[in-house]
Amino acid sequence: MSVEQLPLAGFERFRTSDLDEARTLIEPLLSAHTIEAARGRFDVRYRAVDLVESSVLYAEYGDEVRLDPGGCLGHFYLVGMPLAGSCAVTYGARSLVTHSTLASVQSSTRPVATVWHAHCRKLSIKIGRPAMERRLAQLLGHPPARPLEFELALDLQNGPGTSWRRLVQFLLAELSPTSAYLGSAAARRCLEDTIIQTLLFVQPHNYSAALRAEAPPMAPRHVRRVEELIAQNPALPHRLADLAEQVGVSIRALQAGFQRFRGMTPTQFTLQKRLEKAHADLLRADQPARVTEIALAAGFGHLGRFAQAYRERYGEHPSETLARRP
Repeated sequence: MSVEQLPLAGFERFRTSDLDEARTLIEPLLSAHTIEAARGRFDVRYRAVDLVESSVLYAEYGDEVRLDPGGCLGHFYLVGMPLAGSCAVTYGARSLVTHSTLASVQSSTRPVATVWHAHCRKLSIKIGRPAMERRLAQLLGHPPARPLEFELALDLQNGPGTSWRRLVQFLLAELSPTSAYLGSAAARRCLEDTIIQTLLFVQPHNYSAALRAEAPPMAPRHVRRVEELIAQNPALPHRLADLAEQVGVSIRALQAGFQRFRGMTPTQFTLQKRLEKAHADLLRADQPARVTEIALAAGFGHLGRFAQAYRERYGEHPSETLARRP
């Protein structure tokens, strides 16, 4: 296959035969990780197209290598599709060998490592976790109560996965330096939204049943009003009795409304909003900022419980989010 025939022509990021150099150059595209090689000659090539909060990447290493980020992906999801050769994926307690008709969907909440077999050429789609969770929340009608976790194996030859395969074929044909989709942020976001929605509907995950169910009736006004009150300033105490009094219902009615229409309690909703505030503040923090100050400002009084809840939600420690802010 000639250079021109390789996917994403015109979007070359780098090419090197030095694995240490490759690791350094790959880190901004994906995440920090180790590269281990037992033998061989390497010709590492990466191409990448950035959308808004997602990227389409093409990569090859030449000979066999093992890539290990040392834990969870944390802040993104990754769909890996070998175009040639094969790649072994270890995801939590599961393992899978992917090839041209079997892709992997790596969620952000479990440890992952991959072994690229010799001469593997792979297309990957990286989707930012905030973008994925926002779209899921819009489709559900409420924020997800637990992290989104996909099944690992994605069959590209049979069933719903064929829709994903056709979408990828469209991307490979359309993404060029002159593509209309890359001409504006609005067009890139439109394409990104198509990618996210397609993945949410074709690949099974822990919210698939909820997405297939008929849309529930609109939540009553008192539930929506309490959501607004909490979202305006999640750091406030937000006692149930005070919230119920402000919207004119009993505590029991308020709890029942949240449980029926949101699948969570008002307290759990408050926790989610506080975590979202802390996450956003960590990403835009100034250089001298400290995790403790940001946690307190978001309404967390117990730093240990904050760190645990944050890691369960975002797959990384607060200090790791702070370290990778722009």
